[in-house]
Amino acid sequence: MNLPKLSNRTILGLIVAMYLIVGVGYSLAMPVLEASDEFKHYPYVQYVQTHHALPVLDPATCLETPSECPWLQDGGQPPTYYVLLAAATSWIDTSDLSELRRVNWHAFIGNPGQVCNKNLIIHRPEQEQFPWDGAVLAVHVCRLITVVIGAGSVVLSYLAVRELFPDRPALALGATALAAFNPMFIFVNASVNNDAMTTFVGSLNLLMFARLVRDGVDDPLPLKRYVLVGLTMGLFLLTKLSALTAVMLLPILLAWIGYRRCSWRPLTVGLATIMGVAALMSGWWFARNWRLYGDLTGLNVFIDIQGRRGGFPSLQSWIEEFVTFRWTYWGLFGGVNVMAPIWVYRFFDGLSLIALVGFGVWLVQRGELNRLLQSVRYPQSAPPPSRWWIPAVWAGILFASVLRWTWIFYSFQGRFMFPNIGGISALLMLGLHQWVPRERHAEASLGIGLVTFAIAAMLPFTTLLPTYAHPEAMELSDVPEGARVEPVPVGDVAQVVGWELKQQTIEPDDNDADVDVVVYWQATSPDGGDYVSFAHLLGRDHKLVGEINRRPACGMVPTDFWEPGEVWRDPYQIPVAEDARAPTQLRVEVGLYDPEAEHTLGLVQIGRAKLAPPKSSVDLAHALDVKLSDGVMLQGYDLAPADVHAGETLTVTLYWRAGAPPSRDYQVFVHMLGDDAKPLVQGDGPPVKGYYPTSLWEAGETISDPHPMVLPSDLPAGRYRLLVGMYNLETMERVPRSDGKGTSIEIPLTVTGD
Repeated sequence: MNLPKLSNRTILGLIVAMYLIVGVGYSLAMPVLEASDEFKHYPYVQYVQTHHALPVLDPATCLETPSECPWLQDGGQPPTYYVLLAAATSWIDTSDLSELRRVNWHAFIGNPGQVCNKNLIIHRPEQEQFPWDGAVLAVHVCRLITVVIGAGSVVLSYLAVRELFPDRPALALGATALAAFNPMFIFVNASVNNDAMTTFVGSLNLLMFARLVRDGVDDPLPLKRYVLVGLTMGLFLLTKLSALTAVMLLPILLAWIGYRRCSWRPLTVGLATIMGVAALMSGWWFARNWRLYGDLTGLNVFIDIQGRRGGFPSLQSWIEEFVTFRWTYWGLFGGVNVMAPIWVYRFFDGLSLIALVGFGVWLVQRGELNRLLQSVRYPQSAPPPSRWWIPAVWAGILFASVLRWTWIFYSFQGRFMFPNIGGISALLMLGLHQWVPRERHAEASLGIGLVTFAIAAMLPFTTLLPTYAHPEAMELSDVPEGARVEPVPVGDVAQVVGWELKQQTIEPDDNDADVDVVVYWQATSPDGGDYVSFAHLLGRDHKLVGEINRRPACGMVPTDFWEPGEVWRDPYQIPVAEDARAPTQLRVEVGLYDPEAEHTLGLVQIGRAKLAPPKSSVDLAHALDVKLSDGVMLQGYDLAPADVHAGETLTVTLYWRAGAPPSRDYQVFVHMLGDDAKPLVQGDGPPVKGYYPTSLWEAGETISDPHPMVLPSDLPAGRYRLLVGMYNLETMERVPRSDGKGTSIEIPLTVTGD
């Protein structure tokens, strides 16, 4: 297709139409209140609709009785978006919101790696089926309006880029497509979220800023131009505090205009007029915040409710969280816990890297950076540079503000850059165009637009719908035959009728390791209680080293929904704690817990997984390399303390190495002998105190196996022998040495006198 045969307006219309189709698809794919923070934003809308007033934040109420503060910290957001939607839904009876909004407080918010339990709300699918009514209808109306607001952002982005780069129509269309088909942009604009309105007003301000600089460097601007910018700035301030980044950008733009024209008027008259008009529009909001909270922005109570991160983030933390920043710019859905396929992120990472490198090449090779520097050095004579620096500077300010916010809370999210999405998309597309001849820029824009559209269009089907698919109750006969067990009661309400727990080995240096297990619950006599299901990992000393606590059936079907006889399949992905001591067997137990009564209804031990020993080499004080049959070798030993006295505890640490997996569980014997064969002290027991039995050993593993022995207080000083080895506890038969030299290994020991 040859793009120049179509007018720019026609192509823009196609982009908007394609965005609207996909946006409606995203809206319909997400259950009500599941979109980004929608379960907080819509109650704000509903409160304004029903009370004709703005909510007042009270941290004590929000934290202690959140049902009375359903908007949580977002009740402190500026009101423009919420008032607009409240007016648009004023004709709908939304009194059923409290029944609809049953929050899943155990949802894995911010954890996209978990297998399920991503829903923020407990849903009854029959309540949300079409035809809609009540609060469900209101949410869908709000979403549709927000999709249309997003279409406005798309158009404004196009207009802004045309102003920034007037001689590059293919760039404007490509940047518009890159913004419109950004999956995260579509997701935000298909939900009830004030970020959509923020993006719209931010795009409007970018357009106004571009025109302000375009016209202001040539001729004095009339007062009405400053008034118009002040109106858009005031609207921005009444939409979200992200507007403060535009307030920071504004003096830079006016100073540039004044510097180029050798005039103080843009800063003295222009800045005063713009901020004066903005203050007249939005001042009441800041005065209200000061009156209610003692803070112009209201951020003090916002943060009190949201919480703070513990301590200042390190550089390493920022680098690790930058992954979330990238993903949430391009598409991390739900409660920051629903991932697109990993290849989507790799594609956008690659696209971004190519674009950023290309943008740098464009700055240097095309002399744009030099032109900007020359304009600074010779403001009167140097030709004006292109206006690429306006969105670049704003992007830098926005990024700095996001970094500043991460000092306070774990919220390093790329979507906070969306007020400047048109400008950022223009810079990225500019970099991508650098790699193709200018006559091919239109085709490059078309190709990138079609690819991003295809990705965005598929995600509702490949990601959103499967994630929120409501589980169906099973029959007992549906439980896989290999998973069935004799029913094990869990209190009086349920029983475990099956589980799936495959053999799993966790490496000790794998910080992202999980143990996967599937449990089959059967309701027996549900009593209407809302119980929490749990899956625990127990390591050494029965210490809890991994847990999942949530409602059953992937967090979607609480026990008060259960009917007698129903069976629910329930997968768990239990993370292993980093401080779990290796090696050890990880005992897996599941059960139900009553959070109100604070007691466990019952638990079931369903098996074990394996936490393997470290792979690092062992520095042996005494090497031996004596092989036993059945694949076991004693590599060496340590004695601590080396200078042991009577009455002290001697720890004999044996270092076993598995040449092959042993065929059974063995006991270890450690006998201290004098001149005769009668043991003076014994230290028998399973390896690693029973926490890592030989049936778990695998070829190549080295196992550190300590055996403490208390020496008799009247033991004479002198030379003794330690005999060590293994035996079968059932038959008491010792494991023979492979060299035919008996069934034990002798270790010399000296007991020191006083």
